[in-house]
Parts: sequence; C-alpha cells; structure tokens
Amino acid sequence: MILTLPLPPNRANAREHWRATHRKKKVYYERADLALFAQELELPWGCDRPTLTATLYVYRKMDPDNATARLKWPIDCLVRHGVLVDDSEKHLDFTQIPKQVIDRKNPRVEIELVEYSPPQRGT
Repeated sequence: MILTLPLPPNRANAREHWRATHRKKKVYYERADLALFAQELELPWGCDRPTLTATLYVYRKMDPDNATARLKWPIDCLVRHGVLVDDSEKHLDFTQIPKQVIDRKNPRVEIELVEYSPPQRGT
C-alpha cells in the first residue's frame, strides 16, 4: 500500500511556544485527513506489523536525522486513522532512513507499507 500525505513543516531546530507547535500540528492533521480520505483506503488493513519505507519530496535535502523526525506527524496520522495499529516497534517495522527527492513544485511524503517479513537466517 502506498499512501501520499502532505509534507509536514520542518521542525528540526524549532524553538517555539507549544501553542504555535500545536496550531501547526492541527493544520497538518486536517490536511493529512483530507489526503487520506481522498485515497479511499480499504480498512481495516490485515497486517499487524507492516514494514514502513518513506520518500520525502522536499525543496532541499536535509540531514538524515531531521528527515526521520519529519515523519512523526504523518505516522501519527496513520495511527489515528487505523491504518497502523500503533507506531511502537511491536506493531511497526521502521528502520530505514527516509529517502529524499528534490521536488520543489509538489512537496509531499510517500509512505509505503508492506507486510513484514522477518530477516531469514542462513540455512
């Protein structure tokens, strides 16, 4: 399953009041809700622990740790909508640093969820 969500604001070095952050988060959730409804998801999705990979389409590339942190709000939206059971390690395999692609005209996040397959040991 591939989902496209709006790109959340870059909050890498944000030092703002909690109310300003809350306001931005609320606006982002509203935009993400509309994007998810437009994709007409068939829920519930039958996977308890999917593997998540993400691609950020950004104006300019950022540090890998900031790119990973930028996925917090999109993943939380997927939990709110029941696409993911939870964002804990028990329910989500998310170990890859998000890929970053320059797209100045259409910033977005593409999240791919596939059924988890545990690493296989040598036979």
